[in-house]
Order: sequence, then structure tokens, then C-alpha cells
Amino acid sequence: MARKTRRRPDAEALRWVPAKGLKRAYELRTGDETVGHIRWPKLFGSLAEAEFEGHRWTFKRGGFLRPHVTVREESSGPDVAVLELSWSGSGRLKMRDGARFRWERSGFWARRFAFADESGAEVISVKATFGLVRRTGVVDISADGARMPARGMLAMLGWYVIMLITDDEAVVICCS
Repeated sequence: MARKTRRRPDAEALRWVPAKGLKRAYELRTGDETVGHIRWPKLFGSLAEAEFEGHRWTFKRGGFLRPHVTVREESSGPDVAVLELSWSGSGRLKMRDGARFRWERSGFWARRFAFADESGAEVISVKATFGLVRRTGVVDISADGARMPARGMLAMLGWYVIMLITDDEAVVICCS
């Protein structure tokens, strides 16, 4: 389990909220300001487009026996990162620049996940809260995470993976 790192006391909370009028889209907000968003262009499918502070990526799930998520910069072809997932929803993120992170779930039923660096310190955590019709979440970025160029991509990727896991859980409940 990763060591938790407290959010900077001066940092305003980042919140995931549904985008108005779009079924598969969310905005990352701080106060009244939108700092990022993620959307799925098709009602079905795993391809998503994300943006944070002017940087754009696409996320796509692949694999069946070895599930993974690829991350690409919108304007380029090669993967900038690959998140290899386990059956539990945890995983390992390998960045093209050599950086590595663990993606960990806090307990089986919990909807709190975090990216931890190689030393085990959490750099970004995402806690999801789901109501009957509304999915929201809170993102905490540690002081070390705030200095990382990949912080936006990690925040977007974290929400993407939580939405995939939640959609998979809904299918199992609905169809079993």
C-alpha cells in the first residue's frame, strides 16, 4: 500500500463533475473554473479524449487476458504511457520517459485509487462518489505531484480507469 501524502494546504480541491448535456463526459473543476475534461466520443467503446491545461491525450483500453490502457498525446502516434491492469483494478504505469507508477485501489469495495511513485509515496489520488444518477470525484495532488509534468495526465487517466471499472461492475450486476 502506498504511503499517503497530504495535499498542499493552499491547494484548492479538484472535483470531477458531469459535463452539462453530455452523457459520457466529465469536467475537472477547481472552484468555478474548469481545468480539464474527459469525454467518450461514442456511447459505447473505450476510446476517450482528455485535456488538462492545454495538453491533450487519448486513452484506450485493450487486451482481454492482459488488460491495459494506452495513453497517447493527441497529436502523435506512439504511446506516451501504458497502464497494465490486474483483475483487482490495480496496476503498473510505465511512461515512455522511463518513469513508473503504481495504481492502487484502497480496499476491494472502495472507490479510492492512487498513483504512487517508485518510493511508494502517493502523488495523485482520486476518490469517486456515486449517487443514483451522478458520478463525482475528488482529486488530491501531493506537493511532489504538483511539480510533476505528468500530473494532468495522471489525474485524467485515474478518472478514466475508475469509469471503466465502474462500467464493468454495472454490467456484472445488471446481467448476472
